[in-house]
Amino acid sequence: MKFASYHGTRAGLLGIGNWLIRLRLRGRFSHSEIVFEPGDGVDNLMPDGTCAPDAAGALWCVSSTGLERLPAWSPRRAGRMGGVRFKRIVLTPAKWTLDATDADPLFAAQWADENQGRLYDWRLIFGFVAWVFRNKRSRVMCSEACAEMLGIADSWRFDPCSLRAVVISQ
Repeated sequence: MKFASYHGTRAGLLGIGNWLIRLRLRGRFSHSEIVFEPGDGVDNLMPDGTCAPDAAGALWCVSSTGLERLPAWSPRRAGRMGGVRFKRIVLTPAKWTLDATDADPLFAAQWADENQGRLYDWRLIFGFVAWVFRNKRSRVMCSEACAEMLGIADSWRFDPCSLRAVVISQ
């Protein structure tokens, strides 16, 4: 299992969002994912029953996102916008930085499976800009979901840049 940090810039408005997040965080990263690999022993918890890469080389990743539709096979909120989701991603070095982690893949995959469809925490995002906005405990943003899957306490405290600093220091 690996931890992936996004340093690419998407096209259009999403790219402006990537840029604004990095500017606000004064860091290189704007998004976080947990990556499941062959040998993690959690194939049975993946949506298609395997951690093997698909024909394009994409691996199963899990995070929370605010502006993507949840897949049709999601057990909760399928087709709705925003939340915890499994997604196959081609993790190119031009857009992603991958870091090894000693976290338990089974714990992470079970957390992801149980939390699919959990709502995205927009209030926590706004809280990075203005401290008066408090996070909503029933919702998670990307780095918060990843910190939970990694078993890190106080997961709501982490943004994509600070979480990566913790992951590489372990």
